[in-house]
Amino acid sequence: MSKYMLNIYNGVYSVLLGMTITLRQLFRPNVTHQYPYEREFEVNDNIREIPVGYRGQLHNRVEDCIVCKKCAISCPVDCIYIDSRKPEKGKAWETMNVIHLKDQTRIVGILDKKPPKEITDDIQLTVQHINPEGTTYPDIPAGATVKIGGEKVDRIVDRKKVALFMDRFDIDMSLCLFCGLCTEACPTECLTMKDGLEGIEYSEFDRDDLIYKFADQSLYK
Repeated sequence: MSKYMLNIYNGVYSVLLGMTITLRQLFRPNVTHQYPYEREFEVNDNIREIPVGYRGQLHNRVEDCIVCKKCAISCPVDCIYIDSRKPEKGKAWETMNVIHLKDQTRIVGILDKKPPKEITDDIQLTVQHINPEGTTYPDIPAGATVKIGGEKVDRIVDRKKVALFMDRFDIDMSLCLFCGLCTEACPTECLTMKDGLEGIEYSEFDRDDLIYKFADQSLYK
């Protein structure tokens, strides 16, 4: 009998406790955000420090893409679609250097001479992009010719000739696993993953809007 009454007591107590919590929350200000219509709270109130190298949305710097298709081959879910063709005579160009600094900043530009195997002296380059996929390097404006101390440089990616023209380079982010294998395979490091807030906040209502098209035919005119 005592066990029966104890069960009744526990049942009534749990209901009253739950109702107390519900009533307490009922009179508190609304904290629900109508995502994805309301995203400003991420920027203003709930922003988190996103670590450098975060695996976010894929981005291709197409002017440096040699269309080698290594990214598509290494993709375990086949979410990268590439069509290419041979370039016309005299239409090829070289990609740009990617300079990795020791503070994990990436600078994309053109060096005034071939990078040495061991970086000891200062290097001079014409900056084209500064971390175009995420954070910026505020001391260097794009388009400027600058010198960077050799002690700040971690490594430099060599320039490579554009082997093929790109007719199609689509990435279906609804299938992406964010494994990063495609970026590791890229020889020019033009395929990267955005490590800023824009690399996270890109939800869509239609899956077709998650297919990003990077081919730019104006590069070949």
